[in-house]
Amino acid sequence: MINNQASNILKELWDVYGCSIELEYSSLTKTKEQVLDEFFFVLLGGFGISYELNLSGLQILKKQGIFNHKHYQEQKRLNLIEEKIREQFSIKQFSPTTSNGESRKYRYIESKPRTISKAGYWLWKSCEWGLYDKLENMNTIQSRIWLCSCPGIGMKSASWLLRNTGFSEDCAVFDVHIIRFLGYLGFSTPEPLTKKMYLNLEDTLRTVCNNVGVSLGKMDYLLWLLSRNGFLDYANRGDRV
Repeated sequence: MINNQASNILKELWDVYGCSIELEYSSLTKTKEQVLDEFFFVLLGGFGISYELNLSGLQILKKQGIFNHKHYQEQKRLNLIEEKIREQFSIKQFSPTTSNGESRKYRYIESKPRTISKAGYWLWKSCEWGLYDKLENMNTIQSRIWLCSCPGIGMKSASWLLRNTGFSEDCAVFDVHIIRFLGYLGFSTPEPLTKKMYLNLEDTLRTVCNNVGVSLGKMDYLLWLLSRNGFLDYANRGDRV
């Protein structure tokens, strides 16, 4: 049970930033190409990978033609694209630059190329690269379950894709910063966050959002933006929100 203080704090945040979020959120609807970009963006993400590095990875690999569907149609060719991704990961070409001003290599050089190649093959076998049309014909529950069957995609990544492509306002992306902040507000945030616990936390936050008068997705998007500028970490130290 969440106390009134948590609801009041989230309402205060929405009262201050809600209009800006409404404008930003309205631009999240994507084209078919952008939905595919978002798919590979979440596959490139992971623990210790910043948003900037993630975006840099997407842009560079896309420019190199890594995400062409022809690479993923046959399982016997996956080793080739896996090695091509690994080669790109090993080059110091990604942003942000280090403290010495150098570009950096990508993280998880060994494991992530394998995951991406398997996910690309899954996408071809599941819908022949027609991700936009596939998601358009499913509701939030169906689409998230389906996405979670893809190698490298779990609840958080699936929720990110659905929220940031405009397919759903009814899911939350619980990264570590948001989980800590929700814990500060009095939410139960067990570790590790299993699928059942993820859904329970989502239900609790959804109830609070309904009381505030905002969708779960929009509130979660606001919290994510605040986490990027360090606001949530500031609050977690015990300073007044």
